[in-house]
Amino acid sequence: MKHKVLAYVYSMVILSLVAIGLMYWKSPAINWGQYYGAGLLTMVAFLGAIFSYRIQGSTFGEVSFIPYLTAIVLYPSWITVASVAATALLAETIKKKLQIKRLFNVAQIVIASTLASSVYQYLGGQALQVDPTFRFVPHVAAVSVFLFVNTIAVAVAVGLAEGTGIFHAWLKGNTASIAYDVVAIPVVYAFARAYVDWGEWGIAVLCALVVGLRFTYQSKHQLEITNKELLDLFVQTVEYRDPYTSGHSQRVSKYSRTIGQIVGLSPKEIERISKAALLHDVGKIHEAFAPILMKPGKLTIEERAIMELHPIKSAELVEKISDLRDIVPAVRHHHENWDGSGYPDRLRGHEIPLGSRIIMFADTIDAMLTDRPYRKALSEAEVRIELRKNSGTQFDPELCEKLVNSPELSRLIDGRSSGKVRSITQILFEIKERAKTLAVA
Repeated sequence: MKHKVLAYVYSMVILSLVAIGLMYWKSPAINWGQYYGAGLLTMVAFLGAIFSYRIQGSTFGEVSFIPYLTAIVLYPSWITVASVAATALLAETIKKKLQIKRLFNVAQIVIASTLASSVYQYLGGQALQVDPTFRFVPHVAAVSVFLFVNTIAVAVAVGLAEGTGIFHAWLKGNTASIAYDVVAIPVVYAFARAYVDWGEWGIAVLCALVVGLRFTYQSKHQLEITNKELLDLFVQTVEYRDPYTSGHSQRVSKYSRTIGQIVGLSPKEIERISKAALLHDVGKIHEAFAPILMKPGKLTIEERAIMELHPIKSAELVEKISDLRDIVPAVRHHHENWDGSGYPDRLRGHEIPLGSRIIMFADTIDAMLTDRPYRKALSEAEVRIELRKNSGTQFDPELCEKLVNSPELSRLIDGRSSGKVRSITQILFEIKERAKTLAVA
């Protein structure tokens, strides 16, 4: 699998060189007067690139795509694309990262720039320094092509490395940023007009805005990461009371995400259910459950009745956070059975929220895959048997059929389904280490 990614990266590098060569062959002439503004903008892009911000782990974001796109619509030429390549390469060189990642990043932005420039001209777009009229179709097409090619290039690498669908990888990595991409369409034109109308002063304004956008994007991502880390910390605090459920909520969240993908839910819905799964047991922090959770033997009828209150307590806690109120039903009803024999409200069939039905699968699968004092973890074949046996009683039969018949269930059971897309840095680092091993062998 990793060899496929390595071959893909080098194919991207070759394709980027061919793309610039074809642009030069088609129109080698350079108008240095028009290029001046585009050249300045690529330097602004360099500023955006070196001020990249950490999104999570080894994944970084940057806002250099806006000045790159602005340079393209100002002067759609091979020399502009070559400047984009040189600037991107320079920015990559001064950063500490794998050489193969540098090549990939430069190649993908060159290919995106070449295609965006070509589409812009093919659809009738003119260099805005010659004609500053806003031409909707070529402008929107150029921006859209640039952004799509950049993101799909990464999704292909992730899909090849993970063995998952490229479309799912692309949706997961870009759903949250679609609104920003749409905003980029008028912003690029506004920046181009700023240069046409104000010259270098327009470039100065653009520099200030690039820096401002960088800090805005970073603040947004940092807030999202902090909120997630706080939720994880809270969940882990709850799980410390029961040594047999350590990491349980994180695994149920991960499994719920995979099950949501199997049954074809949207990325937004999957994210919502995954969050509900993470918080489904937080009510167990209530003092009433502490002595029961620490009890080594079987529960009495009274103790079981108390434990059956934990979905209500979990829902009450989650409801106190305004941003999480939409997942309260999924949390409250995650122990409801399809035939109405569950708790706390004895819901049946489609009365049970879809999120709750998915969490029920994930919760049960995690229990079956975990060693307990009274039994060993079940095998994949045994898990499938148990799911089929309880279809229509404990589980939604339609969802159960999709899950049991999906090859993705094997990935979920053997622990290789991580529930998240790894960064291209992590993927390429694995490739480099694998290449070293093969060279030694």
